[in-house]
Amino acid sequence: MHRTFLIVSDIHYRLDNIKKLQIWLIQKDRLKEIDFIIACGDLVNGTPITTEKDKQEFQEVISALKCFDKPLYYIPGNHDPDTSFLPQDQKDNLNQTSDERPITRNFHNESVQLAPGLSIVGFGGSIDGVLRNSPETVIWPACPENTETFLAEKLPILIDQVNNDDIILVTHFGPFKTGTTDVDKYPLQSSYAIESGSKVLRDMIASRSPLSPDESSKQYIMLNIHGHSHYPFGLSHIGQTMIVNPSALRDGRFAILSLAQIDKDEFMEKDKERREYMKSFSRDKIWILGGVEFLLL
Repeated sequence: MHRTFLIVSDIHYRLDNIKKLQIWLIQKDRLKEIDFIIACGDLVNGTPITTEKDKQEFQEVISALKCFDKPLYYIPGNHDPDTSFLPQDQKDNLNQTSDERPITRNFHNESVQLAPGLSIVGFGGSIDGVLRNSPETVIWPACPENTETFLAEKLPILIDQVNNDDIILVTHFGPFKTGTTDVDKYPLQSSYAIESGSKVLRDMIASRSPLSPDESSKQYIMLNIHGHSHYPFGLSHIGQTMIVNPSALRDGRFAILSLAQIDKDEFMEKDKERREYMKSFSRDKIWILGGVEFLLL
C-alpha cells in the first residue's frame, strides 16, 4: 500500500502560486498521483488581532486548495485567524465532508486516520522564535500564546488519542535543534542565528521515535512535517523519526512525499542497518518513508 502527499506551507495569501502549483502538477502529469494535500499553516498574512479581511482571505486560500480536487487537511499557523484555532464545532464553516467532493478538514488539535495503520495528528500555531545566542530576545512572538508548558500539557494527550497506528505529526513550528528550524543564514555570524523550534516537540519526538526495541507498545511518530521556518527547508531526523520542512509556497517551494506500508520481515531484509530495532517491533506491517522531493515552481 502506498500514499502520496502534496505538502505545502506558509502560503501567505499567494493565490497566484497556488494556481501555478496546480498548473505545474497538471503539466508534469503529477496531480493524478497525489492522494492527500497537507497544508502546514500560515495560509494568510493575518494580524495579531483577527479582522474580517483575514477571515475572508483565509477562506479564499482554502477554496483555491480545494480546486485540486484532493482530500485537504490543514492546520493554522501564527498568521492565520484566531477562529481557525477553535474546537471543531466552533471553527469557521470551511470543513467539507460531503460525498460529492473530497474532504476538507482543519485538524488542529485532532487526529485523523488516513489509511489502515496510519494516522495524522495536527497542532498549529507557533512558539517564540528567539536569537540563539540571546534566547531572551524574541524575534517572532508565539501565537496563539503557545508556551512550552502549554505544549508539554497538550501534545501527549493528543498523541495518545491514536490507537496503535504509525503517526504523521503535522505542526506549524518544528522541533528544536534540527536543520529544518535553525534559521542560520550566516553561519560565521552566529549572533544573527534564530532558533524557531520547540524543545518540548523535540523531546516528544525523541521519546516516541519508531523502531525502539525497549518500548514496542508506545505510539510511534514516524514523521514530523512542519513549516514556519522558510529558510531552512529540507530533511532532518530525530532518532528514527524523519523531519520534513517543505519551505514556503509564498516563495514557490513545496514537497511531494510518498509513504509505503511494508511487511516487517521484508523491511528487515531490505534495511539491515535497522534490523536490531525491528526484532521486538510489535506489528507485522509498518509505514516507511518511500521518498521525498523538494521542489520549486
